[in-house]
Amino acid sequence: MLIGLFIGICLTITILFVKLYKNITLFSFKTLAFGVDFFVIFFYSIYFFHPNVSVKLVDGKLQYLLNAGVGILAILMYGLLILFINDTFPTISNALNLFIAFVGVSVAVPFAIGLLSPVIQIFIHGFTFNGDIVLSQNHMLSLFLKYMVFGLIALPVWRYRMSKLEKI
Repeated sequence: MLIGLFIGICLTITILFVKLYKNITLFSFKTLAFGVDFFVIFFYSIYFFHPNVSVKLVDGKLQYLLNAGVGILAILMYGLLILFINDTFPTISNALNLFIAFVGVSVAVPFAIGLLSPVIQIFIHGFTFNGDIVLSQNHMLSLFLKYMVFGLIALPVWRYRMSKLEKI
């Protein structure tokens, strides 16, 4: 009887882990498809707006509220521009979204490896990550392989982006 209870608990934990893993990967895939470029637009709009405009217009903590408003406005304008390009110029939209997916993947993959490096170090004791993915001793071959892997990862992200843009 205790064996059956133990097996039931183990199966429940395994099923919950698989469901959680599925939800995490789906969420990270959606974030990779749209979140990276939205974050970059938000960050750089604040980065360029704050010292040049926000500091000169208002004082105190209202600057940060103004920065956040400008960042959100920049994201909305970017989203509308992407939708407009998708509706008017579908061929250009395909190429642009492929480029955006590739840039997003090339930013997100090293970032994710950097976040996961403490977990990887538990299993691989000599693992250190300095921000660059080295796949070969030859530098040019390593760059080629790295960008080929990024391209292979970017293709499903690009298809997901395009399917979501076509639904809108």
